[in-house]
Amino acid sequence: MKKSIYRLIKFSILPLLFICYAIYITGKNTGDFYKRFSSPQQNSLILGSSRAASMNPEIIDQIIHSKYPNAKLYNYAFTWAHSPYGPKYLESIEKKIKPDTKDGVFIVTVEPTALMVDKNKPDDPQYYTENDKSVAKTSMVATNPNLEYLLESYDFSITNEFNKKIRPEKNPMIEVSVLDNGQVHGKVIKRFSTEKRKEVNAEKMAELKNRINELKISPTRLEYLSKTIDFLKQHGKVMVVRMPVSKVPYDIENSAVADFDKIILDITESKKVPYINYNNYPNNYQWVDEVHLEPEFMDKFSAVIAKDLVH
Repeated sequence: MKKSIYRLIKFSILPLLFICYAIYITGKNTGDFYKRFSSPQQNSLILGSSRAASMNPEIIDQIIHSKYPNAKLYNYAFTWAHSPYGPKYLESIEKKIKPDTKDGVFIVTVEPTALMVDKNKPDDPQYYTENDKSVAKTSMVATNPNLEYLLESYDFSITNEFNKKIRPEKNPMIEVSVLDNGQVHGKVIKRFSTEKRKEVNAEKMAELKNRINELKISPTRLEYLSKTIDFLKQHGKVMVVRMPVSKVPYDIENSAVADFDKIILDITESKKVPYINYNNYPNNYQWVDEVHLEPEFMDKFSAVIAKDLVH
């Protein structure tokens, strides 16, 4: 019996160590959202969709430090499908913030699709698109290792990052990782030709138009945006932002929700928080795909937001 137990222990340790190492590598390297849910609670957040997911907390912290010395921004923006404003995103935000925070800074980015729902379904949270995604399914958002996330929401093998070390992807166009401050960092390795990029972008804009045509503005989501602002105001400075996009998607969004700015202004003015639509200001930004800023220009935009926070 002792020999059997010894053999069992002996042959169990190596697989267990391998699994632990694979989880460690995942936490260090994955471009998936795992790191967002295994990092500690934070005192300041960037919120919204993938348009904001690569906003640079480090640049913002450096500029606002003189006015907000205790704020340390963390990027907690996901995608329009994972983190539109609603009960699930608010619950996740509430868990991610350190409860005793009073002097934080919160950048709340908005866009029409983050406040819309399927026009063929009731405007009821039970029908919301995010319900089967990681933000909604992950109840523990500051646990390391986060086994709940790995079991429920991680879409790859637990050895995925380990395997990539052994057999790197051939001819990748971009390397994506999530930094310790939550920022989604993309390193461009190879670009499409100009003609191919135009073709791809045209397809993406057609997809955006088709998607937004199937949506309607949601009073319930707007209510949860209001609740989110109310909650954040208890913990510090709140600024609501509509990020700059190129003309084509901006026109598509404004055609779908012509009074979007008025809707947001009604909310922010009632809450006494600033709202800035950066599409109303001239810029020389460039986008990867018409809506997501190129890394260099995201850094520039992060600095613009930071300066507006301190003025």
